[in-house]
Amino acid sequence: MIQEEFGKLSKEFEENLQHLATDITTGVLFERLPPMDLWKRAETLTTRLKELAESCKERMLVLKPEQATAIEERFNAFSQGLTNFRDILFQNSADPLANSRLAFDQLRHAVVEGSEFLMQIREVKDNPSPLINEVLRLREVLEAKGTVVTIEAPETVQPMLERLMRDVELLRTSLVALEHAVQDVKERVRALQDNSLRFMTPKPTPPSEAPKNDAKKENHQQPPPKKGQLYLSQFKN
Repeated sequence: MIQEEFGKLSKEFEENLQHLATDITTGVLFERLPPMDLWKRAETLTTRLKELAESCKERMLVLKPEQATAIEERFNAFSQGLTNFRDILFQNSADPLANSRLAFDQLRHAVVEGSEFLMQIREVKDNPSPLINEVLRLREVLEAKGTVVTIEAPETVQPMLERLMRDVELLRTSLVALEHAVQDVKERVRALQDNSLRFMTPKPTPPSEAPKNDAKKENHQQPPPKKGQLYLSQFKN
């Protein structure tokens, strides 16, 4: 079930994060290593940590959807640190060891963010949304059809059991709809992230030219003649 899977994933994430922190503090991962040597030592561990974080995040969004924004933000901070670590090691540089030092700083930062994400994982695991928790429990009951079918009950109780089964089925349908809604939110967040990367600051538009005074002169009309006042234009054909 989702909670059992989440428990196993969170435990493995914690163990791997501790392993990474130990490798940094004991010098197994060393900032003075050439970039490719540093990556070879860290590749397996950092790649697995990123996969585990993604899996944990998906289950956290199901177990506590009301905290979706906070979960996404904490996950992104950790994941981005690991991504930066790899990207910096693979970029060309006249000073490769400078890349190693910069990448190593990103790795340390990722460990700090990973610790914050781990605290969030524990909080969701220990305190899932009450409504979602109840829905998951009823879903387990529904899946254990044999146990429900073999119950012998008086005829007077039968209508109550039927209503209960309908309610359980409705809750199961609601859970499926909720999972789809969470997936839609995740896709929208990814789309916003992709669009933000393509955002470009628009170039300032040149100031518009001021209207020419000649046009005003051409459109200038003479005031109407006062009573008893004559103009030369009155005598033209």
